[in-house]
Amino acid sequence: MENIAIAIRDSDLYLLATVVRSNAGDIYVNWPRDHLPSWQPHTSYHASGQHHQKSFGKALGIRKAAKPDASFEGTKQVVSFGVAAGDQRGSEQPDPRQFTSVFEIPASLLKPEKYSTWVYVDLVEPNISPVLFPGAAVLKQQTYTDAMPWLVLTFLELPQEFCPPSAA
Repeated sequence: MENIAIAIRDSDLYLLATVVRSNAGDIYVNWPRDHLPSWQPHTSYHASGQHHQKSFGKALGIRKAAKPDASFEGTKQVVSFGVAAGDQRGSEQPDPRQFTSVFEIPASLLKPEKYSTWVYVDLVEPNISPVLFPGAAVLKQQTYTDAMPWLVLTFLELPQEFCPPSAA
């Protein structure tokens, strides 16, 4: 099982999301919301190929995709989400020892605009790159090759013409 923390590092480490790949082949991207336990927002990509978002116990955007196993070909985005400066405020501070890996995003790379910087979670066949926003600048990327398909986490900045205007 793989359990990856996606976290922002300023003077401390703040948890944004987790990516879990179960031994059965299911992939979950979770956004911890301990202040409202019934919420539990997450994206699931199941070993069966079912892919959906879930919030307050309701599945949304249910679709069938390629099974995330050794026969997987190409690339498939599991989810992407915007993150801006200050989004770590109020987040829990994770114990890195609880995770198999921590994908750390330096707070200095976050932009104040919502949302100029994004996290992408993709599945790819070996040696294939994920499809990212055209012209985006990759600020950090990590590939996890311990299971098939590979899992790629990318932190990127959108081209300026696609970013919201700065608050004056």
